[in-house]
Amino acid sequence: MKLEDKYWGKEYYKIMLVSLAPDKCNILKGADEEKRLAEILQDDYSISRYEKMIRLVVKEKVAQEDQDFCFHLFSLDFLKEAFENGQDKVTGSYLRSIQGKMQKVFVSIYPRKMTRQRKLEEFMIYVTSQG
Repeated sequence: MKLEDKYWGKEYYKIMLVSLAPDKCNILKGADEEKRLAEILQDDYSISRYEKMIRLVVKEKVAQEDQDFCFHLFSLDFLKEAFENGQDKVTGSYLRSIQGKMQKVFVSIYPRKMTRQRKLEEFMIYVTSQG
């Protein structure tokens, strides 16, 4: 399978697939250091790999003033509630470091797989520096 860098006319900085069961976080396109981080994170009974990765990346890469917003936007509880209540997309924007420079990025998060009972199983995250 070949991933395209452009969807809907936008060039994406990061594309991520998150599976809740089994607990997987696959960065399909993005910074090599974040891809390695996603691969080495270990299972933990108290927190998912995705949540660990979000905590680390937000603390390291996101502007201080946007960190609380990002923790909320990317939280599993928030995303589950939104998608299980019928939302088809969650969006936001924030400042983050890309190749050493702070840039405004735009994120769109979509449910990819739901159970018959409308429980979230997988979702996709798309991050672009183009609005």
